[in-house]
Amino acid sequence: MSAIPGFNQIQFEGFCRFIDQGLAEELSKFPKIEDTNQEIDFEFFLERYQLVEPLIKERDVVYESLAYSSELYVSARLIWKNDRRRYI
Repeated sequence: MSAIPGFNQIQFEGFCRFIDQGLAEELSKFPKIEDTNQEIDFEFFLERYQLVEPLIKERDVVYESLAYSSELYVSARLIWKNDRRRYI
């Protein structure tokens, strides 16, 4: 098995590019959540998201053959149209 020189750096740069630019774009493709009675509006604040530091270290992921993952939190707002209550 041969290794591609600098492959880890290429992966890291691609991941950083996705976090900086691609994540908000992908979230904007998320299907709109609609209320069948049309009494509630739900919207995401795509510019306000947070990735949580993974619980396991990168080195341990490799040794234990696990997926390196992180929790993603996106701010959202829920609005009742009939009384204009807002929940964020």
